[in-house]
Amino acid sequence: MEQLKSHDAKPHDVRGDIRDDDEFIYLMDHPDSDEEIPTLDISPYLSGRQGGCETVASQLRDISRTVGFFYLKGHGIPQELIDRVFEQARRFHAMPLETKKRIPFFDTGGFKSGYQPCFGDNYQNRNVNIISKAKPNLVAKFAINREGGSGGLSMSEEERRAQVNVWPDDLPGFKETLLAYHGSIEQLGRKFLPLWAASLKLPLDYFDKFFATPHATMNLLYYPPQTTVGERQYGIAPHTDNALMTFLAQQGVRGLAVRMPSGHWREVDIVPGTLVVNTGNLIVRWTNDEYLSTKHRVINNYGVERYSIPVFFGPSADAVIEVLPTCQGPQRPALYEPITYAKLREWYYGPRT
Repeated sequence: MEQLKSHDAKPHDVRGDIRDDDEFIYLMDHPDSDEEIPTLDISPYLSGRQGGCETVASQLRDISRTVGFFYLKGHGIPQELIDRVFEQARRFHAMPLETKKRIPFFDTGGFKSGYQPCFGDNYQNRNVNIISKAKPNLVAKFAINREGGSGGLSMSEEERRAQVNVWPDDLPGFKETLLAYHGSIEQLGRKFLPLWAASLKLPLDYFDKFFATPHATMNLLYYPPQTTVGERQYGIAPHTDNALMTFLAQQGVRGLAVRMPSGHWREVDIVPGTLVVNTGNLIVRWTNDEYLSTKHRVINNYGVERYSIPVFFGPSADAVIEVLPTCQGPQRPALYEPITYAKLREWYYGPRT
């Protein structure tokens, strides 16, 4: 796409250097790094402590420039609510396959909702995958999106009224629990906006205009045990996320691994009381490559079922994304042309380049 070309002759890839050789695949499939995934305690900011915003924003900046993944502590979302969402995820995925498949997997305004079974994706030859010839993902998901849509202020009344989610029958409490958690994460994402602004020396309300109706896709993910490792089979194949940031709830079983600064991969631990957060391609474009979008993948080779719940948080679809004024200058030209968030998503899910 024209919007994704840089000033160089070769298009600049928001995902960073892409490798697909045997060494890269082996390191990814066999994580051996003991490098630290940092912890960010957001409570000094959320509690209104004097200097809390500046302190947390500085830490967020360091993390985003070096690792791009962190354990989020002090986020304020009750553990009881997180536990209830996992209970609902197990209830849903325990239903008969034919019952689940009656829930469509459909698109509203460029955002997918509904049920997709294992091996149901078509990412093999799309930009979402960063390696070639990856097999369809060994993961099933139920996805919901923001009621009222995420198209932004330019949405028509018809678009605002369009059906966004389809809910299963005969699961009392399911919808209510998911919407409660989904709403809590959306609010947490909004609370991060002043932190991002402070980290980039911008006015604290700078990002508000981009998030009138934010993108907030929540997935209930189910990974059956994977009996072998290799042959480019993954629970989720290696990729970078595309939103501003991802909030991931884990429980019980590891399997997520991330590429660390050394080039080796580290498996992400289960740290009670934290969410796992990572930055996405959007922040790379905004910061002109200063902040990272870190590669990661999932392999569930622990012999038991694995559940995880990511929420992808980004701006409204009609938000125009261009390099921030504090991240460019005469000696630092913009690497990316302006593009709407909707078009960026079209590229992400488009034919692999």
